[in-house]
Amino acid sequence: MRRQDLVVAGVALAGCAVAFGLTYRFGATNAAAIMSGMGAEFFPRLVIGVIAVLAICIALGIGTPESAKPPPVPGIVWITMAILAGYVALLEIGGMWITSFLLMVGLGRLWYVKSWPRLVITSAVMLGVIWFVFVKFLKGGFPAGLLGTLGA
Repeated sequence: MRRQDLVVAGVALAGCAVAFGLTYRFGATNAAAIMSGMGAEFFPRLVIGVIAVLAICIALGIGTPESAKPPPVPGIVWITMAILAGYVALLEIGGMWITSFLLMVGLGRLWYVKSWPRLVITSAVMLGVIWFVFVKFLKGGFPAGLLGTLGA
């Protein structure tokens, strides 16, 4: 057993204990109709129990064979993470549709799609399908962004 595994398992078990304790508040905050049957706390406690069992397995070294040092994370992964963080920040300005289209095209180019027409058409069709399913079919809404509200 490595010391690092024991620390990870201990932190996970402490988090499980806190989360399990918080499930005792569910009865006081939920309506009586919700509490019929298994109760609102059943599923969270089940998940917490599974996490606790897995933490104990980590502490005991079960299922964690020694392995070689993993290879370094490729640079494209860090670039993709930065682009996705920028996407989240730009949603407020450009709105869902413009920003998502730029994201799809930008990531496609980053991930070596060479054909511009194919990339633009595929991105537009994909956004069209998303728009149809979530806006027309499910009657959902998406942020228009500052650019979308300027014309209103």
